[in-house]
Amino acid sequence: MSYLAKYKKEDFKQVSWEEYGKTLEKLHDKVAGYIKEKDIKIDAVVPILRGAAFPGAYLTFKCGLLRMLPVQYKYLFKNNKIELRCLLSLPKIDLPEKPTFLLVEQNHCFGVTASMAVKDLKEMFPDCKIIYAADHIDYSYQKVEGVEIVFYGKLTNETRDLSKKECEEKGISPFSYLFPWESIEEEWTTVEGKQFNYRDVEKIFKTSEIKKVIENE
Repeated sequence: MSYLAKYKKEDFKQVSWEEYGKTLEKLHDKVAGYIKEKDIKIDAVVPILRGAAFPGAYLTFKCGLLRMLPVQYKYLFKNNKIELRCLLSLPKIDLPEKPTFLLVEQNHCFGVTASMAVKDLKEMFPDCKIIYAADHIDYSYQKVEGVEIVFYGKLTNETRDLSKKECEEKGISPFSYLFPWESIEEEWTTVEGKQFNYRDVEKIFKTSEIKKVIENE
């Protein structure tokens, strides 16, 4: 499994707000339908920042929920290694002993970040139930261990595990999506395996917790 597939800039497709909104509507319909059918009470929506701030807020409002408890993870590059770091953990607040979380991700590729978020939630609340929702999810990596069910708005081939022919047969776009709020500069730096120059990146290296280290081959 290669965490950084070979990309070209022309592989990126800009997504409009209108197109993205339609994907969120599909995701909401699936999640809301399941919650209603199973008569589930969601104790908190847990968006994985930064990207899931958008689908997380959308689902919170559309599903008539209130409590949002964001967590934040980020891949950072250092000494030819990819470090998955936790920048923000779930706050220790009053929740039921066995809460039900709606964990929300934005563009789910291999699912490493989501799996780490699930692991951390389970450590805090061993008997919690987790419903997982991602606006986009890679066709080849749809399973997430430890969750009750997985919902998505649109399937992708972000990891490049599918051939172009397989994408055509499955009706999946061969492009990588560049979302309305994203910049090609940041995304391109990431897929090249380099560290983007965030204004506060040096501070984050000092204050965040390393969760997983991957060799950047």
